[in-house]
Amino acid sequence: MFVIVGILSFINNCSDNTIVEKNHSSAVIKIALLLPSESQSKQTNKLSKYFINSARLALQDLDHLNFTLSVYPTSGDPARAVHAAEEAVERGTQVIVGPLYSAETTAVGKALKNNKVKIISLSNDPKVAGQNVFIMGTTFQTSANRLVEFALIRGFNRIAIIGPEGKFGQDAIIAAKESIRKNRATLTTVSLYPLTFKGIQSSASTIYQELVQSNSNAVIFTDSPTRGLGFISEQLHQFYHNDNKEPPQFMGLTRWDSSKQILNESSLNNGWFIVPDQRFKKKFNDRYKKTFGSNPIDISSLSYDAIALIGAIVERSSSADPFYKFHKKYFLDENGFLGVNGIFRFSPNGNNEREVSVAEVKSGAFTVIDQAKTSFTK
Repeated sequence: MFVIVGILSFINNCSDNTIVEKNHSSAVIKIALLLPSESQSKQTNKLSKYFINSARLALQDLDHLNFTLSVYPTSGDPARAVHAAEEAVERGTQVIVGPLYSAETTAVGKALKNNKVKIISLSNDPKVAGQNVFIMGTTFQTSANRLVEFALIRGFNRIAIIGPEGKFGQDAIIAAKESIRKNRATLTTVSLYPLTFKGIQSSASTIYQELVQSNSNAVIFTDSPTRGLGFISEQLHQFYHNDNKEPPQFMGLTRWDSSKQILNESSLNNGWFIVPDQRFKKKFNDRYKKTFGSNPIDISSLSYDAIALIGAIVERSSSADPFYKFHKKYFLDENGFLGVNGIFRFSPNGNNEREVSVAEVKSGAFTVIDQAKTSFTK
């Protein structure tokens, strides 16, 4: 396994320049960071800043390597992302980190499909991976596999899936179905609801009846904290309470800890969801706050791991060819790479596999109840 980060090393303050260069005698490795900054959304621009700062922390840890990091705004627009990627290639970039969004990544991947440049996307959508594109985000499949495996260990083998109508819900539902099939659990029912207040309210009674009639002892929610998760769980929990029935074990494919309101939702107390390996997170968060004066958002550490991954690959390759240094074979170490978010590895199709932890909601907070594995050996 390659440890890709200097997790314990000291971090100095980074400048606000979008180009970071080091003076070394070795050939320069040019990295382009494509992020949705300069968008019309202040929140998206703020998100981009977190990713930029995290990437700079990684670059500081790789001070011994001759890296140049250039940041290219995409505004979250696929056409602008393609333009940025092509400009980066013209300037000699060997590897691209980003884009963040699926549509951008798809567009950039197609535009550069005949190019030697590798793309390490920050997306978690497996459909955008392939050829020269690798994804860094934790996929629904990874989360679903972990939850179903853990549920079976705890004796919950009759699992229902509940989610919102639309693409977001469907992608997660497909992943949950596959995990239930793969682990030989029983899929009891799949229930959808319109993503509106009235839609959830009118659907909840029917969904409750389906859960009871199918004798489901666990539920996988695919919805996110900022959508209908809290309301649908509250409605279902109330039906169980009114009928003096024990509710099934509630589980979720999304990051419930991204919302304090969700962690305080009584219907989700004792519920399970997936978090990255937390063992290196505190060290990273402390260093980020010391350097930039604020706490990072959780997913921003993906850019840290992506930059540090590049460092690990460069140090591993003895080739003088700056593009061969990033030959696909160097991405496919079966033992994986260890980063801030725990151990991960890539598959030949550009998808990733991660070892993640199971967390349980406890009165407004969460506790890790089953730690992520530290290796991929069975």
